[in-house]
Amino acid sequence: MSVVASPVVLAETTATDSSSVKNSSSANNSSVSGNNEVVKKKKRVRRAQTMRPKVFKKLDKVRELSDAKDYEGAISALESLSKMKRNSYETAMTWNMYAYMYFNKEDYGSAAEAYEKIISGKRVPESLMQTTLYSLAKLYLIQQKYTLALESLNHWFEVVEKPSAQSYILRAQVYYQLENYKKALPDVKQAISNTVAQGKKPRENWLLMERAVYFQNKDYVSMERCLKDLIAYYPKSASVAQYWVQLSAIYNELGKSELELSTLETAYEQGLLTKEEQLVNLAQAMLGKEIPYKSAQIMLMGMKNKHIEENAKNLSLLGDALMLAKEYEQAISVMAKAAGLSDSAKDYYKLAQIHTERQEWNDALVNVDKAIEKNDVSSKQAIKVNEARILKGLVLFNMKDLLLAKAEFELASESTGTEKMAGQWLTYIASEEKRMAFLAGSE
Repeated sequence: MSVVASPVVLAETTATDSSSVKNSSSANNSSVSGNNEVVKKKKRVRRAQTMRPKVFKKLDKVRELSDAKDYEGAISALESLSKMKRNSYETAMTWNMYAYMYFNKEDYGSAAEAYEKIISGKRVPESLMQTTLYSLAKLYLIQQKYTLALESLNHWFEVVEKPSAQSYILRAQVYYQLENYKKALPDVKQAISNTVAQGKKPRENWLLMERAVYFQNKDYVSMERCLKDLIAYYPKSASVAQYWVQLSAIYNELGKSELELSTLETAYEQGLLTKEEQLVNLAQAMLGKEIPYKSAQIMLMGMKNKHIEENAKNLSLLGDALMLAKEYEQAISVMAKAAGLSDSAKDYYKLAQIHTERQEWNDALVNVDKAIEKNDVSSKQAIKVNEARILKGLVLFNMKDLLLAKAEFELASESTGTEKMAGQWLTYIASEEKRMAFLAGSE
């Protein structure tokens, strides 16, 4: 925003080159006749209009009133000034002060109108025209008038010799708001390349703009590079953990599953992952890659540090990891706590499975019965009852209760998915019954 600080005298000088008119030489070259006459045109100097001291003082007074938030006084002073006879430069600077005052007042619409008056005026100095166009573009951007903002910026780019990197970013923002992502990209890249060429690092928010454009264009390969730049340039950023997580997600999009997991693991080892969602996602990814011990350690450490809540869902995941890591004793303790909180068929079933692994048949039977009893087919925590009956039949068989085991397998044989396994168990039980009957008869 332009602020009047001192009287400004602007001069524009134009000149035409001097030319020489020479008389021709004699045909036989014996002598040179005539004189070379040089006609010089005087330099014509056109001085731009200047601001008179009395106008400057009035404008400076308006600035003081605006800064003091005395807007009524500022408007009154400007109206008084507008009644004076002024040259074109003084008129332009009066509108400039109107814009300054309205901007301070947060009346952006009126400020924009004042700037438009400058642009439509006559003999506006080039420097004032440039600052006016740029400020006007920003005002339109604030008002979300993106098409008008773009028009002002494009006009500004036409009259300025060396656009700044920031100006390219500003236009990229406008293109982005207009959802013209393909045109936004060249401006972002220009800003970044200009900055890097000067041996400086691009601003973080510029790289974020570049990332956003790549995302909208679904250019995940370039987005990978951009996220790496963010991590490299701003390793201490408050958002660096987010960049690591997003980079991991990009590897997922690109089908680079190994890099997806290793990226998250690297961020974790640096202590960057502290949010529950981030830690739980990493633990689940570890479990999916059959690395249960690390998965369990991430969950345990997260709960210890209070980053992960000890609720039923998280405890159930921890129990899964411990069970697959064959840490059965700890798994039982955790899963029992999860089942106590959720009272769900799924957690009781998992607990029964762990007890079965440890051949703790009585505890396994108690929990598989609870799983069947608590099962609600409409719940996300529902289990497949036919599979639970297979487990119960196995437990009963090991408890030497062949009759009840046979009953469970017969029920399971009626369901799709378990009929084959149930049939194999029934065949085996029948052979056991024959063997036992034979042994009993031979005694």
